Amino acid sequence: MSTHLSLPLIQTLTPERWAGWSMDFITAGYTGLLVKNGRLIRKLSPGRHFSFALPWLERCELILVDSKLRNLEIVSQGDFLSRDQYLVNVSINVMYQVVDPKRVALELSDPLVALTSAIKDNLGMAVNQMRMDQLTQQGRAQIRQYLLDHVDTCYMLGFNLEDVRVSDINFPQTRGIIRQIEGMSARQEDEYEASLKMQIAGAGRSPQVQQVNITPSSIPGLPLPEASLEPTAFILQETASPPQTSPPQTSSVQDRPVVAPTVLASQTATTGARLVNRTSGAIASLSHSPFTIGREPNNHLVPGSALCSRHHALIIQVSDPQGAARYQLTDVGSSNGTFINGQRIPTQQPFWLGPGVVIRLGDEEWVFEGS
Repeated sequence: MSTHLSLPLIQTLTPERWAGWSMDFITAGYTGLLVKNGRLIRKLSPGRHFSFALPWLERCELILVDSKLRNLEIVSQGDFLSRDQYLVNVSINVMYQVVDPKRVALELSDPLVALTSAIKDNLGMAVNQMRMDQLTQQGRAQIRQYLLDHVDTCYMLGFNLEDVRVSDINFPQTRGIIRQIEGMSARQEDEYEASLKMQIAGAGRSPQVQQVNITPSSIPGLPLPEASLEPTAFILQETASPPQTSPPQTSSVQDRPVVAPTVLASQTATTGARLVNRTSGAIASLSHSPFTIGREPNNHLVPGSALCSRHHALIIQVSDPQGAARYQLTDVGSSNGTFINGQRIPTQQPFWLGPGVVIRLGDEEWVFEGS
């Protein structure tokens, strides 16, 4: 982020005194704060004011806070991800005004940095809820409205947003951003960037190959082997394009993380609550509590999406007063967030799951089935 400043927002003056008295003028558009020995004595409105302090014993300062409308320019550098996982640059101009001079001048170490961070957080939430086509068609109006609807975060810092203008929205292909936020290797970033270029060019999505372990009884029409109780491994692959031939195994293959297969429950077994993949129909039984989700192989559910974090979320089972089992989902601090029915949930805050709730992890969606 970069900010463009004009005149100083806060000025600190030491009034000249004669026999302990000082006469100070506050010009229009400014608010004065008279501070004596580090304590706020009173707030001064525009006009002429007199103050007294004992020479050499009391230290007095006059802090002038600009209370006029000011402009803050914010230019992002690949800071945001859209709902369909595109890097997005958004440049905005914010008209703001100080509404709490005491908090801005005396309680915030860097007021403009705090204001910029609050606007950036809301901007990221707005962008993350929209797809690329929505951003190109209606992005300016929707982002502006979202920021104006969530001014409470800025108001708590002592600022009020009067207006927001979105000056530019673009989609960069900056190398290193995805690898930085998700810990990808250089090879994984190349593969992900190639996939995005294919989508932009309209060539369709590249086939995704995911290995899962499923029991034979979960495939309709497949006869059960008589003497085998072990699950059979299958490769689920889209047929939109012919499969690509894998290159010979070399030392560079070590860049790929080892992804443990997701163990799926049998349709005939009593599994209780479970997650069902909306695309492939894969079933993950919530047989552990806590039930961990992430790209690390030691998690109970390892999604195939590279946009999931290593430790993304977890689900715990809780008994209600009647003894019935209920389930809570918690995002443990993922980079791209966890979405419930299209809404991003705050990190480290449990969310109750109900039947039919759609959970989005990266670019995968899972439906919760249970109590």
